[in-house]
Amino acid sequence: MTIDEVVSLFRTYIDEPDQTFIDDDKVKTMLTVGYKEFKRKVTNIDPNTYARTIDVPMNSLRVIDLIAAGIAGFAQPPVPMYGPAAAAVDALSSLISIYTKGANGAPATVFNAVHSLEALQSTPQGYLFSGPQIQFLGTLSDTVTIYYVAESFYSPEPDFTAGTANQHFDDLDAFHDMIPLYAYKQYAIADAATSEQIMIQLQLRERELIDYLSNRNTAGARYVQDVTSGEFWL
Repeated sequence: MTIDEVVSLFRTYIDEPDQTFIDDDKVKTMLTVGYKEFKRKVTNIDPNTYARTIDVPMNSLRVIDLIAAGIAGFAQPPVPMYGPAAAAVDALSSLISIYTKGANGAPATVFNAVHSLEALQSTPQGYLFSGPQIQFLGTLSDTVTIYYVAESFYSPEPDFTAGTANQHFDDLDAFHDMIPLYAYKQYAIADAATSEQIMIQLQLRERELIDYLSNRNTAGARYVQDVTSGEFWL
């Protein structure tokens, strides 16, 4: 769907005759919130959909500073990934994995996530993500690759204004009708009313989205991960 189609569908759903109550700016804001919720839903089902990578040279250091403030003793990414200086397309929203690459560019060592300093002490190939830092058990000389979901996958972010020049905004076109469905919840709060039909349709489309994202990679279910070794096995 195009931006214009999404805007038109949202106005159809709300069926609001008073456009001074829901003007174009409010439509844009509600659809922006709806799109963010749509992306969160997609990421929760399949984080690889909006994932990206960034390489961080470790230079015999143990801790990565994601703020990239240039503090001595910390490795840092080429651009800030945390804090107010991080651009939306770089800012870390969800961390999927961290690994080093082999000579052919494929993952060599895949580090295992832990959730406490105590667990990190007993996990040689582990990492702890805490606030703006990623800690490893020991120093690393190799470059590590961070595989993650950023706050925004596109730059610039979609502008949900009717008539905007950039009409294409996302590759999950078949499910773009969910964006005005999510946006409707914002309208329902403002209007102090809900629609049972809208909620039923949203639940149906969420089930269809789960089915699509879970089954489009048909070979995925054939692989398991041995998290104790950092290697993948067939």
